Amino acid sequence: MGYVLQRSLFPYEEFVESSGDDNTRLVATLAALPDESLMAWLRAQRAGRRDDYPLEVLWRCEVAKRVYQIGTYAELIRELRRNGSLRVVVGIPSIERVPRDYHFSRFLKLLSAAEQEGLLRGMFDAQVESLGARLPAMGRHVAVDGTAVHAYSNEMRRHKSDPDAAWSARPKRQRRGSQVTEQLAYWYGYEVHLVADCATELPLWFEVTPANVSETTRFVPLLEGWAGRHPTLLGRTEAVLADAGYDSEENCRHVLEQCEALPIIKMRLTQRKDAICQASEGLCTELGTQLCLGGQAMVYAGRDGDYLKWRCPVACGRLASCPERGRCTTSAYGAVRKVDIRKEPRRHPGLWRESKKWTRLYRKRTAVERLNGRLKDFLQLDGLTVRGIAKVRAHVTLSLICLLAGAQAMVDRERLEDIRRTVRMVA
Repeated sequence: MGYVLQRSLFPYEEFVESSGDDNTRLVATLAALPDESLMAWLRAQRAGRRDDYPLEVLWRCEVAKRVYQIGTYAELIRELRRNGSLRVVVGIPSIERVPRDYHFSRFLKLLSAAEQEGLLRGMFDAQVESLGARLPAMGRHVAVDGTAVHAYSNEMRRHKSDPDAAWSARPKRQRRGSQVTEQLAYWYGYEVHLVADCATELPLWFEVTPANVSETTRFVPLLEGWAGRHPTLLGRTEAVLADAGYDSEENCRHVLEQCEALPIIKMRLTQRKDAICQASEGLCTELGTQLCLGGQAMVYAGRDGDYLKWRCPVACGRLASCPERGRCTTSAYGAVRKVDIRKEPRRHPGLWRESKKWTRLYRKRTAVERLNGRLKDFLQLDGLTVRGIAKVRAHVTLSLICLLAGAQAMVDRERLEDIRRTVRMVA
């Protein structure tokens, strides 16, 4: 959207204040938003009707609430009444025309309607496509994760004020000196499932569900939704990263076969990682390291098509001798074993789980954790003041849209090193 700030000639104090860095951030964010379709739809809602509080102004106020990290609508109203330069930027002509709290409540209800939700999703998709076209590395490594969002409701009441929310729990580790204890952390609310780019730490796709929906079951629909909207980015993807909460045969197979990428998903161990297991090709450890007839760990020799290749440790110089050396093979090259990744994609996800490359790729997963923290700390993702999953979904979409708009502002100014910044997006 081409946003043009038109200031009134007087008063002069407001003119000076409106040129500050904070307002520059807001103007840059508004200019980066692809909201032409949204604005046209909002104008159509008020056509031929009284328009004392234009919907376009309420939209800019919603964006300002997230850019300036304002927690509640009451705080936003106080800031609008106090800050004359902010009123100029969002288009409020005077302090008497500052919207009331019920105006914002009705506006968010309007945004959460089915038709409007599609327009917000369209804005999100347009921003992802635009950034993907400008950033060739975007989508190469993607991470999937879910983050908890607490409902705007008293958890202790028998009859909750937000019936769409649900209870859930996840393990939480606490360290006290050398002791590490694990306990369940409960919350009542929702969960935001994210697909994030590891290089830029920006969201690529998302879903909002009640908190009791399992992360594992949403992995495949999440990737399918992203692939359907952004096939170009999917074509760049080399690896999909996730923690042990997404570990399953179905999820690994989907990434390998449908996404044609490596499923770098941490495995939930049922026993020690060096415990011996019986597989179709022979003996191996829990993490898939192949064992020779002498019980020694074989040497990983890379991938050959749909097969992982393993060689004799003696022939590779890892061991001096083996009692079964002559029994397994007489070749100087040593015994070779090939493992079909299509048979056990969970244990053999196209890459040896104990290789340096697997470890290096899995470390990139922390990008989605940093994205979750940035959204919660700076963009009010977890600061719900609305109830019902439709309004919560609109609230989450607005937070993500503002984050992408800030990144787009940095790309437009060729400041790629600041693309992750949200506190001082433009200065």
